[in-house]
Amino acid sequence: MNRQEFMTESTPANLHFHVVSGGARLFKSLPDGRRQIIGFAHKGDVLPAYPCTHYHYSAEAMHTLRVMCVPTPYLRHLHETSPGACAASLNTARQLLVGLHNRLLMLGRQTARERLAAFLIAQGTRMGRGELWPVDPGISRADIADFLGLTTETVSRLLSAFHREKLISRQRRSIHILDLDRLRAIVAHSE
Repeated sequence: MNRQEFMTESTPANLHFHVVSGGARLFKSLPDGRRQIIGFAHKGDVLPAYPCTHYHYSAEAMHTLRVMCVPTPYLRHLHETSPGACAASLNTARQLLVGLHNRLLMLGRQTARERLAAFLIAQGTRMGRGELWPVDPGISRADIADFLGLTTETVSRLLSAFHREKLISRQRRSIHILDLDRLRAIVAHSE
């Protein structure tokens, strides 16, 4: 699946999607026809991650994406019969809540530089295994800007500054973190 919408806001939530590989852009449609990026999904993520009757946002592939589709009744059955499946869903919901709290802090209290540093850290450490990952090349500067509440020009200017400061390297569309500690120090400044 490539740049294809596979989950549409306000339609019945008949399937849950487990991202096997690739990445997806999550967005809400606004009344005036614009879209607001609300997040990104990567390998291991489940969409939606909570019980619902309708999808509360849309999702589209950013590039080649493989998802495993799980029918809602089957997932409900798993939750009722398997404590492990229920615990995994609760953990995913907990991670979503923590992410939302962090996003509220970011939008309300952080400077543009702090927002971008926090975004890069979140993307680079998303697998949680102590190793750094490149930012998904399917995430454009416009996507980053929309997600962070910034302009594309501000994101481009800050990425150039981070590159000059040797905090990141840029190879084609991929962004690699070079100095995680210094990025964390930028974010810590806002807390």
